Amino acid sequence: MQTAVQLTFSFEIASMQLTPSFKMGALQLKPTSKIVTMRLAPSQQPQPAMNLQVTFEIATIQAAGGGIGQIRLTPSQQQRPSVISSPAFNIAGLQLLSGSDSGAVQITPSQQGQASVHVTGRFQIATVEFSPSFEISSLVLNATSKSVSVQLPGAGPSAVEGAPVFEIANVQIAGNGEIGMMQLNAQGAAPKAA
Repeated sequence: MQTAVQLTFSFEIASMQLTPSFKMGALQLKPTSKIVTMRLAPSQQPQPAMNLQVTFEIATIQAAGGGIGQIRLTPSQQQRPSVISSPAFNIAGLQLLSGSDSGAVQITPSQQGQASVHVTGRFQIATVEFSPSFEISSLVLNATSKSVSVQLPGAGPSAVEGAPVFEIANVQIAGNGEIGMMQLNAQGAAPKAA
């Protein structure tokens, strides 16, 4: 039985680190919505692709090992907020990172919400909880990897497989049980401390 799913979160870029060769090194992200989309993870067996996506609302998140450990979702009738985004943004700040002999640079967008991304991670369904009327009241998912795909809004769900892959370096959970900030490192890139 397949219990593997993909969750797609909406974030805005708080800052990004570029390597000395001006490649993406790391992203600092802030959530823009509690609404996520879930779809079945692609199967290893050849079968017609199903891109059914269902929206849920994040109820709680527990961090584990610097990443997302467990997440509880409740069904939602809301759609993920549409994002007006462009593949470019104005820069408010440019900072050479301290102790960076190699020339790593951190840049910050000039306007909040100007630089948005969708982050897709892999999870396993651990528990399905039902209401007295036998409807799904919540799902509990366990993260199966710290690797996530990052893509600009507007790319279709099937584009996730070709999207750049990052590693979750740190997740800060706010007092209300929501993600406050998430740091992603490009795979193979070790960011410098700011």
